[in-house]
Amino acid sequence: MVDKLLNAQLGAVFTVDPAVALWTYVKAQWTTTTGYSPPVKALIKFDTKFGSQKGFFNYFIVENMPQAIKPQTLGGSRYRYNDVKRVQILCVGNAAKNNKWLMEQHIDSILNGNPMGMITTYGIDEVQLTNFTDVVGESDVQITGLMPNKEDQVARSRALVTLIYDKYATAV
Repeated sequence: MVDKLLNAQLGAVFTVDPAVALWTYVKAQWTTTTGYSPPVKALIKFDTKFGSQKGFFNYFIVENMPQAIKPQTLGGSRYRYNDVKRVQILCVGNAAKNNKWLMEQHIDSILNGNPMGMITTYGIDEVQLTNFTDVVGESDVQITGLMPNKEDQVARSRALVTLIYDKYATAV
């Protein structure tokens, strides 16, 4: 009988939802110098949901997506997970478009610049980030009636992040 699935890197069960682990990791690494100057960590809401969208002008949101499990040939009880998350960035204000771009570049540098970063604490073997894609919203033209208004900028984008890790079953 299978009792539980243990993370191969940790030798124990996950104690944190991988979506929470991802935003926690990015938040912890936010002060790393990457050459970009995104908004400071205190001005960004890191979470798994947008919530009421009050109190912040910059958001980094990680959402769960459908997950694929691939059995491996290393034994009858080892499984490879490709845990797909959708990362969304939402910025509001007069520098929204620039802040969104700076956040995208900073996140790309954090995740691609430290491929071993999530192994020790979270047991994630590999992190793959796709390109960010803009999410179309109301344009300045629609908001202001053809008169650009820099204070009403809203910029949003999304990317997929795949967290790859192995689990193995323990029998009782």
